[in-house]
Amino acid sequence: MAKKIESPVIRIGSKAIVLGMLFKADVANPNASWTEENVTPLKKIEAPDGSRYPYISGQALRRYLRDTLEDNLEVGVDGNPLYTFSPQELGTDPKSPILTAGRPDQYIDDDLLGFMRATKGKTRRRESPLRVSAGFGLFPYMGDRDLGTRSALQVTNNPESGGAIFETEITSNIFRSTWLLELDRVGRWRGYEDNSSKDEDLGASKELNIDERRKRVKAVLKALKYFSGGARQTRLLIEFVPQFVIYARMKKKVPIFLNALNVVPTDGGYVLNTASLREVVKDYAADIEKLVVGMRDGFLTNTATDAQTIINGLLSQEGTTELQVMSVGKAIEAMITDIDSATF
Repeated sequence: MAKKIESPVIRIGSKAIVLGMLFKADVANPNASWTEENVTPLKKIEAPDGSRYPYISGQALRRYLRDTLEDNLEVGVDGNPLYTFSPQELGTDPKSPILTAGRPDQYIDDDLLGFMRATKGKTRRRESPLRVSAGFGLFPYMGDRDLGTRSALQVTNNPESGGAIFETEITSNIFRSTWLLELDRVGRWRGYEDNSSKDEDLGASKELNIDERRKRVKAVLKALKYFSGGARQTRLLIEFVPQFVIYARMKKKVPIFLNALNVVPTDGGYVLNTASLREVVKDYAADIEKLVVGMRDGFLTNTATDAQTIINGLLSQEGTTELQVMSVGKAIEAMITDIDSATF
């Protein structure tokens, strides 16, 4: 039987939301690399001038998001979870990765984070509608290490036995990351992205109702308020709730904030380069349908003038809806309210 292939549907509405964020780590090893003898290194990238900058992989950030969603699972008025996670199972080959159910219709992670389910005679694959850049450390690694020991005293009862010494590379840094969520793909998929589809329906389009699609988008935004993760949290606890976040709902899929967030340390705080933000917002003004800015009080110190006033004055929106500048918590609430009324 010939496979049924549907023509693409042209849809009117927003195509994506773009989130530009700055995370602050005072003392941390948020994403470790391969262990070298008794040292746990940071993941680092080398710049052309030879400086090494720590980073957090996009894969790690996506994992932190999934864990945050699961750890802070919301329930409805009926007491039932607002969304569920795909059950995991072993692949047919012992070396194959863990498989999920491959059901974007039922499970939020199969929809938002995608999956690859390859079993004998049947492959189903969904590319994630959530694109995540690495968390790039804005300041070079300075060679700092944390010294630790695994004491043997309680086992040996011998104070002379000492313990195993180990070191962990650490950084005090601001990490920059940009996320792009394809609104027109959340809760929408083809038959080949659904493990329940028959072979003759691989090209068929399917979608959830708009309320369910909005619920899943809002789940990502709500998770930002509780976002956490990273290596060695028992002794290097860090908070990954953004200290600064800028949200744009857009007609086009362009990660406009990817290289636009930069800060310079000064007087115990940080100065944000508002000129680069102003430029990208001006360049893409015709594509931006909503813009929201949130920041932690005291994080940015733009000389003696209030940082919110500066950003509000510089981020000219060239005809888009009015700019909102508020606390991070209020900004997340504003984003959620925006999704409730958006068409996508």
